[in-house]
Amino acid sequence: MGQEQAATAPAGPTSRFFEANGLRLHYLDWGGDASRRTFVLLHGGAAHVHWWDYVAPILVPHGRVLALDFRGHGRSQWVTPPHYGPPAYVQDVRGFVDEIGTQVVLVGHSMGGAVAQWCALMLADRLEALVIVDAPHGPPPLWRRLQWRWRRRAQGGKRPELKSSADIARKFRLSPPGTYLTKEQLQELALKGAEQLPNGNWAFRFDPETRAWRRTEQPLKRPNLRRVSMPTLILRGAQSELVSMRVARRMKRRIAVSQYREIPRAFHHVPLDNPVATAEAIIEFVEGLDANRG
Repeated sequence: MGQEQAATAPAGPTSRFFEANGLRLHYLDWGGDASRRTFVLLHGGAAHVHWWDYVAPILVPHGRVLALDFRGHGRSQWVTPPHYGPPAYVQDVRGFVDEIGTQVVLVGHSMGGAVAQWCALMLADRLEALVIVDAPHGPPPLWRRLQWRWRRRAQGGKRPELKSSADIARKFRLSPPGTYLTKEQLQELALKGAEQLPNGNWAFRFDPETRAWRRTEQPLKRPNLRRVSMPTLILRGAQSELVSMRVARRMKRRIAVSQYREIPRAFHHVPLDNPVATAEAIIEFVEGLDANRG
């Protein structure tokens, strides 16, 4: 297993790699006591492990904390010919949990939360508990899907190259755009998800083909939440435009052992907008698991 120090603060995580399904996949390891529990954090579509930079350090006193880059995202390997989408990402999680060798608390945001729902059914014996962060059950609202579809057509399939890191920072946008991050924090997040190419240009560490997976892959059926057996925490950003309160509460009703919490001062990108409240909700949830065992 290779490793290199991540480009974060001195006390930040360690950047590591492992092999799974013939791919070299990347993750960040913040350390922590694995004998207590292991948290595995999953990012959303077109994102990367640094979406968890503000939440992960708060979780470290409560267990080992790891964040995975899905294939085609961040520092993980791209797939040629393209092989992306939920079935492939579930396999990435399976390979990662096998590499870890222990049960995990699986925490997924947005697309990562959707993948986590399938994992709860397909990898149930590997999960101690599940945390779904502002992720719908099924596809996002129609208006949002149409917006994303138009954007994919406009951008095409080739990764754009920009002249400088300043251009990267200017081009970077969250989707949906609502956020409480400062301009400086957005610029930092953009650069953590970008790289300078051998020709001197800059580009985001993201394979655009991940957005076109429906052309080549068979989608999974919507997960049956009534079959989710492990304790589950459902978190929603109070100002989320992607997941309504009605949808989140319906998810709670369908999962037998579940809790629902709304995170204040947060749009869709909950771990970025209000990391303290997000981490505290997760900590309270896992401490409840410990109390029930006692």
